[in-house]
Amino acid sequence: MSTSATTTERTAGPIVETILVGGRVVDPALGVDTITDVAVGAGRVVVVADNLAAQYPRAAVIDATGTIVTPGLIDLHAHVYPGLGNFCVRPDQAGVERGVPVVVDGGTSGTATIRLARDWITASEPRTRVLSLVDPCVLYLATHDFICHKLEIANDERNLDLDAAAAALDLPDVVGFKVRACTTTDPATSPFLEGAKKVAGDAPIMVHLGRFPHTPSLDTPALLEALRPGDIITHAFRGASGAISAVTHEVVPQFRSAVERGVRLDVGHSATDFRFREARRLLDAGYPPDTISTDMNVFNMDEPVVSLPETMSKILALGVPLGDVIAMATIEAARSIHMEHELGTLEAGRVAEVSVLRLDEPEQGALLSDGYETITARQRLVPVGCLRAGTWIEAG
Repeated sequence: MSTSATTTERTAGPIVETILVGGRVVDPALGVDTITDVAVGAGRVVVVADNLAAQYPRAAVIDATGTIVTPGLIDLHAHVYPGLGNFCVRPDQAGVERGVPVVVDGGTSGTATIRLARDWITASEPRTRVLSLVDPCVLYLATHDFICHKLEIANDERNLDLDAAAAALDLPDVVGFKVRACTTTDPATSPFLEGAKKVAGDAPIMVHLGRFPHTPSLDTPALLEALRPGDIITHAFRGASGAISAVTHEVVPQFRSAVERGVRLDVGHSATDFRFREARRLLDAGYPPDTISTDMNVFNMDEPVVSLPETMSKILALGVPLGDVIAMATIEAARSIHMEHELGTLEAGRVAEVSVLRLDEPEQGALLSDGYETITARQRLVPVGCLRAGTWIEAG
């Protein structure tokens, strides 16, 4: 992309510093899908309209011709607190380097280390904005060997301090809980999930669909029945999740009931937790994702996850319309964490989080892998760059 940088323009109206020119602007929240320009200034979206470069001749111009310009992508589930276990990538590796201005850490930290993790973010000054879903347990670490489960810390009720969990929700940028729904004495109840529900208020709780190694956890029907409207199932499209009956090959009643009452479905790709086969079955049954996320970590970053746009490409390849796919990674992700008032759209006055993507159509097709199956798709979304709070950052 070409950039012509000049001085900031001041007019009688708002400040305009940068203009993305000539891109296909797709903003599902506003019902916009058209070739136009996006102007930003002072870290905010100023206006989306035609011929803005002529109106603000002193603004820096970024040529977005041939690209798709969207509200800033939000990766709802990644692991971006390096040092808390051996699982995490740097925030910018999951974020702006892949065209994603905002990432949500999906439960890397428990309540004893969340302040340490946030201090690390502050000190390291990543260009990506980092939000957090914190584990309500005092201690949780994300490791390749599931050490907190292997040592049975994750299913020890002494590890649950609800006062500390409630206090963690008051921290800036903590947007909810990520609960491992382990069981202890009663296989039909998770004290960790029930405890989180007691102190979460309106904040969302994200849970895994599927079991953990080493520690007992709620089976799928019991887990689905325990969730509240607005809670989030990540890994909702993994294989052998229990969402589809192995006997009838139909969606189980508890899954259907959960979705009907407002439980939200998130992709949470990971290395092994998304299957084209399962996604086809759920899509055919009328259950698309609400949100698309990567569960990016050091073990899946290179393959099969690659990036949030690559994961979006996989849902696009399954026949979900482009506008819906973009909504799943923008306004719907913002709604899941109750930040639709701030993120997820290019409405004037919003923080200038903007993603720029290229929709490639390789002559030989695009090879996309879920880690088990490789398909040849007609199109692939590729990150070009993003505006993070109004500052342009090339993907790379």
